Amino acid sequence: MSYKELYSLVSKPWSSVKEIQKIANCGRDTAIKIRNEIINEIINSGKQIPNTKIINVPTKNVIDKLNLDVNYIFQMSNLEDGIRTENYASISK
Repeated sequence: MSYKELYSLVSKPWSSVKEIQKIANCGRDTAIKIRNEIINEIINSGKQIPNTKIINVPTKNVIDKLNLDVNYIFQMSNLEDGIRTENYASISK
């Protein structure tokens, strides 16, 4: 997965199991375990998760749980854009 794709995932307010799988680069069972740990942390802090058909958790909690550096992801995403732009420009010359 590119940094651009990763940045688009961590920019969303809520994450499902499929999105956690992509962010953490893990399987479904591990993503469910991560989601359930986040849900337990939220409930233990006295807050609630919206009751919906697909259980989503705040992406901020996923980022904190996985200890991701969003600034670095953003910088690398911008760098990828720059590299792609330069490559396309050099092809057309």
